[in-house]
Amino acid sequence: MDTDTSITLDTTAAVKDSLSLIDVEDIEGDYSTSLSGLTLLDLPWEQVLCRNILPHLSIPQLFQLRAVSHDALYLVDTYFSLQFHLNICHLGKKLTSTAFSLMTGESHCLKTLFLRGAKYALTNEVFLPVLSNNSRLEKIDISGCTALSGCVLYAIGINCPKLKQLIVRDCVTFMEENFLSFLCVKQPVNLEYLDVSGCWNLGDDLIIKLVQRCPNLKHLLLGNLYGLTDRTVCAIAHSCPGLVALSIVGCWRITDHSISLVAAYCPNLKLLEVKDCRDITEESLEPLRKRQVTIDKPGPPSSYINRLEFLNKAHRINVML
Repeated sequence: MDTDTSITLDTTAAVKDSLSLIDVEDIEGDYSTSLSGLTLLDLPWEQVLCRNILPHLSIPQLFQLRAVSHDALYLVDTYFSLQFHLNICHLGKKLTSTAFSLMTGESHCLKTLFLRGAKYALTNEVFLPVLSNNSRLEKIDISGCTALSGCVLYAIGINCPKLKQLIVRDCVTFMEENFLSFLCVKQPVNLEYLDVSGCWNLGDDLIIKLVQRCPNLKHLLLGNLYGLTDRTVCAIAHSCPGLVALSIVGCWRITDHSISLVAAYCPNLKLLEVKDCRDITEESLEPLRKRQVTIDKPGPPSSYINRLEFLNKAHRINVML
């Protein structure tokens, strides 16, 4: 059996499996009494095919179905245009610019867009129209999409006022000025999750301004921003009282001083990542461990902790005396 025949059979099998999931009562009109005489495309498109069958096909299978006929092409394009969520992270380098344009060209109701790993396929030319057509976007992940330039980030800030999650990990071309659209709006920014790990052109000044504009931040990932200092972490402590997770992996300039402020001002903190931060010690981490905060840096032996508690107690006694 050749490859094309095998692919077609795989798609057909997937469609048949999906058909078995349909409740006949959901089919409009007299379809329920003559289902055996219908072709796939005779079923109601939006109510049945787009809602109950096509979601069970993979993206490659959808494109194979799209190539069957003109009607199948219109069906798959209709399905793409109705989607609220698009996740193509699993395609990685297999994604092409043409395929992305076909999937998003008629989309106007997207809420989540996960494109991690689409390195060279995702360019400004194909991505900017998606941003301008989908103002309800709440979650965007463009990690590692190195073909995108800073104008994309500026457009996100302008066109996506409802954005709650932004992941731009390892987008090394992004500069501080690309975030101006987030800083110039009158209202506070709604971001709750921000990951700029690996964007090493970003420094203290930008991150401080961002956290001051994003009072609802709960997850903040700043790994490998080598220029960050205690100034940033102090601003986080004062500006983000609802912080749940903080990652400053590799930010070797940060010290115990600012981590102590995080411990004091962020009572909801559950996760702290400080690997490769040489000046963050048990002096600031030990109170967080007592609160059951998960820390990626191994704790000392219990004997060391007991000795530390003893020294602290002795110090308090000396102060009283």
